[in-house]
Amino acid sequence: MRNIFLTCVIIIFSTPFQVNAQQSAKNLYLAIGFGGTSYRGDLTNKFESWGGTFHAGLSFNKKKRVNGYLHLMIGGVRGNNDSYTFNSTETTTPNTYFKTSLISLGYEIRINILKKESFCFYVSPGISLLRFDSKDEFKNSYSNQFATRAKGEEYSNISLMLPVKVGGTYYLTNGYGIGMDAGFLNPLTDYIDNISQWGNKTKKDNLLQLNLLLYIPLK
Repeated sequence: MRNIFLTCVIIIFSTPFQVNAQQSAKNLYLAIGFGGTSYRGDLTNKFESWGGTFHAGLSFNKKKRVNGYLHLMIGGVRGNNDSYTFNSTETTTPNTYFKTSLISLGYEIRINILKKESFCFYVSPGISLLRFDSKDEFKNSYSNQFATRAKGEEYSNISLMLPVKVGGTYYLTNGYGIGMDAGFLNPLTDYIDNISQWGNKTKKDNLLQLNLLLYIPLK
């Protein structure tokens, strides 16, 4: 996938530019790109251990102020803290490592703070459906490892997310665009790391993301 992305970039910059042509954004784009996703939760005090992420989507660009973005994300994150223990007088056995895949499909509203013919800068709140599956070092899912959670504690590996991002796009004279965005994914689950009741933090797990995107004009 990464090689395909790099090949597209090379082709785009090899496309002849009209030196005197006015840069112009199109109304509909296919967006593809790569980025990094980082986790913060019970096993870490800060965002770290970045995992790779692939992105694809449709970016609607007709309106001046507010446009939509239909978005697919595929990636993963991990966390590890060998010294982690739950502050309790009872005997507890929480996991100290996890690695999970992340697959989400969602819709974002891109609110343009500044939009010109050749570039735009936006804030992008949205809603997404996330599927994750936390696993141990041996690639076994934690969902059926009940000893890693409190008695009777179960959860779904599907959750909503309420991402909030900021980003920008620069439009080339050949109609293509190159952009970046960054923000928090804000999953509405505390089980990205398989730890909740035996967690020492009151805040839910969160994910930070930084992405580089290529916009291919469709219309």
